[in-house]
Amino acid sequence: MIWKALSDPTRRSILNLLKKAPRTTGEISDQFKDLSRFAVMKHLGVLEKADLIKVKRKGKYRWNHLNPKPIEKTYEQWVSQLIQLKFLTESTSQKMGDTEIHTTKVSVETNLIASKERVWRAFTTEIDRWWIKDYYVNPKSQRFVLDAKLGGLMYEDAGNDEGLVWATVIGLDQPNNLLLKGQLSPRLGGPAVSFVNIFLEESKKNTVLQLSEVILGDISDNLQTKISTRWKQLLEKGLKPFVEAN
Repeated sequence: MIWKALSDPTRRSILNLLKKAPRTTGEISDQFKDLSRFAVMKHLGVLEKADLIKVKRKGKYRWNHLNPKPIEKTYEQWVSQLIQLKFLTESTSQKMGDTEIHTTKVSVETNLIASKERVWRAFTTEIDRWWIKDYYVNPKSQRFVLDAKLGGLMYEDAGNDEGLVWATVIGLDQPNNLLLKGQLSPRLGGPAVSFVNIFLEESKKNTVLQLSEVILGDISDNLQTKISTRWKQLLEKGLKPFVEAN
């Protein structure tokens, strides 16, 4: 729920407003001239459901307070996992206080001439039909799989119970939003923890796919460029021609 709430730029802007001070619903609505009061209230409802804001009513006013605890808890989990991964790959004599954690973000967007439901199906159950084989890590891999359910895996299947896990599904809102968590081993440029957010938005006969990957770890600029290029090619040369032709 927290990832769905944070995936929308308007809701992130609302949280930024509330960082400074609590505000009434009317005050928040006044900051978004292009949105109706009803639309703003819907966004506030999503944030409240995700426990990112607390609502207190005083008289006829509805005061909205930022609740940073869910975000802090999520961040602490990220850092904890990253430190564990780094600890496993470094000498035990190194002091953990020397660990440096960096955040890198990659964003890609593509427009697809297809319905949102069609794009969702292609990205999940049909992913092996368009995934570019050159991006397989395991040379023995035979197919690419995405088990689109909470706790499901995104992985290369090499047969005989062999292969490579890319990520785990940690958030799902079909056919709108998919959240994945993975890890980059030292061999692949890590150690790092990776979070991928895939968001679909339909407009008439088109669907806009927005993909962002946040990486917590010490990765090179060269690897960041490679990751961005990989996603662009997968979406533009793999997914797009496949979904628009089928």
